Amino acid sequence: MDTKAITAELAQHVPVTSTLENVIEDVAPADIADMHTLYSDMGWLIAERFSTLEDKQRVFELIELGMRNGDGRLKDAVSTGLIEAMISRTGAQPARWRQISAELGPLSSAYVRQ
Repeated sequence: MDTKAITAELAQHVPVTSTLENVIEDVAPADIADMHTLYSDMGWLIAERFSTLEDKQRVFELIELGMRNGDGRLKDAVSTGLIEAMISRTGAQPARWRQISAELGPLSSAYVRQ
């Protein structure tokens, strides 16, 4: 899966805002000037709406896929954008972070432990 496919599928599973939806639909991720911002927004939404995500398993599979198979730009967007946004959003809610972090794959978990 490439950056565009991972981004599009994540958007199917994450209750994105209309602004994010427009960015994802209108611009191929490879052309987005700031992938970090896009993935940071998705990470924030995953943490914010974790309990209502319909397919958590697939969301976290896609995150791990981005960490494992993505190009450098995607890996950076997933790690320093999406994962760090989830950490930031749950900073005052350690119980929620424990729930979320339990879903992370091996590479994503290793990034968090660094």
